[in-house]
Amino acid sequence: MEVLRIEYETGYMEFIVEAFFPCKLPVARKIVPLINRYCPDEVKNELLSELCGMADGYKVLCDMYKEKAGGFPDDPPMKRHWKAQFNRTEILRKRMERNIDLISGGKTDAGKKDA
Repeated sequence: MEVLRIEYETGYMEFIVEAFFPCKLPVARKIVPLINRYCPDEVKNELLSELCGMADGYKVLCDMYKEKAGGFPDDPPMKRHWKAQFNRTEILRKRMERNIDLISGGKTDAGKKDA
């Protein structure tokens, strides 16, 4: 799914999925009710599938950055660089999980902390 189209009575909105998601929580809280109300279940399931794939990609990147940072114990600038990359990607991964959780209506374990 490249473009998410939400059609409602007075018009429509289109979002480029990879550019819009992961969105911050205040934005997600505004758009998710529209997705849940106006998008058919097939479109919603396709969107969730796409977002889960993107979240998995962020997870793989996080693991890679963490491994690279661990490979530079004697080189603080390089370690800092890879740790910063990890932190930025981890934020995007967590944001994506929260987006998935909101869209699915809390039906998944995404975004929930382990007890």
